Amino acid sequence: MNKTKIIFFSALLMCFSLTTQTEAKNIGEDIYQVCKNDIFTDHSEFNCKKIVTEIKSNESFTAIDLGEWLKKQNIYDISVVEDNEDTGVKKLLYERNLNKEEKDEFYDSEDTSYIYFDDLVHEGDIIHYTEKIVEEVTEVNGDGSFYTQVEPQPIFLSN
Repeated sequence: MNKTKIIFFSALLMCFSLTTQTEAKNIGEDIYQVCKNDIFTDHSEFNCKKIVTEIKSNESFTAIDLGEWLKKQNIYDISVVEDNEDTGVKKLLYERNLNKEEKDEFYDSEDTSYIYFDDLVHEGDIIHYTEKIVEEVTEVNGDGSFYTQVEPQPIFLSN
């Protein structure tokens, strides 16, 4: 990997402002490597937390909303606590399941960062954002389980 590309990705990561203990690996003085499972805040999408899911051969990467990733991985036991059909607001509970966290892909390796599930989210974090909904963390328990509130996005009509 040439030094120009490394510096570019270092600057890119700094722009994303990594927000958790999961962060790019330092591979030299002021040189960082983007890894699978790196978590960052995407300021262009309502400050939604994203997770890197793939590192491509051209050194770019793919990232998706953390909430979407958590649901796909089936790591947490997710249940609906409250569902108000009139307002469209749902409250969800993400309960930690330690047996599901023991998968090899969640551990540190050369190109994969370790995920600290006990400190994954904080109150106020947006973990899923679309044009239609926003999912925000409303409460975090000491064991790493957490509650979210899913609200519909207001629709703005233009003239």
